[in-house]
Amino acid sequence: MTKKEGPWANDVRVESWDELLDELFSGSLVPDDSLVGGHLRAGFVFRGMANAGWDLRTSLERLGAKPEAVESHALRAFSKYARTGSYQGRSHWERLAVAQHNGLPTRLLDWTVSPLIAAHFATAELQQAEADAVIWCVDAWGARRLMPRKMLATLDGRGAWTFDVDLLDASFPALEDFDAARGEVLMFFEPPSIDSRIQNQYAVFSAMNGPGKSQHAYLAKVSHKRPELVRRVVIAAAAKPKIRDMLDQNNINERMLFPGLPGLCDWLRRYYSPAGGPRAAAAGAATGRR
Repeated sequence: MTKKEGPWANDVRVESWDELLDELFSGSLVPDDSLVGGHLRAGFVFRGMANAGWDLRTSLERLGAKPEAVESHALRAFSKYARTGSYQGRSHWERLAVAQHNGLPTRLLDWTVSPLIAAHFATAELQQAEADAVIWCVDAWGARRLMPRKMLATLDGRGAWTFDVDLLDASFPALEDFDAARGEVLMFFEPPSIDSRIQNQYAVFSAMNGPGKSQHAYLAKVSHKRPELVRRVVIAAAAKPKIRDMLDQNNINERMLFPGLPGLCDWLRRYYSPAGGPRAAAAGAATGRR
């Protein structure tokens, strides 16, 4: 296990399943003072990505168009054409969460409170089998202290560690109200339990007060000043097959995280593919080893 200096000084590289577990459940991520009623309640959220070289970019950023010019039009069209009953329709935040959940490019990023579910997303893409993966670890409990006082007071008044849709509706009835907050604000919120995918993935969303504001750039800035708030666990490419097998052994896979026939088939497709991804399969075919 090695540490890295650079833009993300808290990078740690792991090369085995045991090292991954040690790092994900270390004292830095599950500190002693996270005990609540005798239980561990760590305030971190996690995001697994199959390539450690990828930035934290929202689907709206990846779309290629200017986010400020697209977001309101896309959400309005979503409201117009979504089937009646797809969502209640009264909350801007519920609409945003439902749209993100169903694949519309939005300003949101997906996170989970489970480090092992993040490890699933870091290791499940066979096309990235030869790339190092990464699990982003952000101290959402600590980062809330960087929010405007009024937002923090709202959370403290409810004894909450993140927002939910009801709290957001009360604080910011429209996205434009949130965007009017001064400075740069990164906010985490729990989406409504739309379906079993949201529930099984222990999902959390993050958003900034502006569709074009970069969460990656914000976290880089925060990490420079408060390095304890952002950590990255880099998974060596060579360790992915073993880690992937151990996650499957522990029932952390597409079948559980994406209930239904598509998730089942995604799991079976990956489960019966050769370890190491497409290139390993091609090499095996070339040498007669299948």
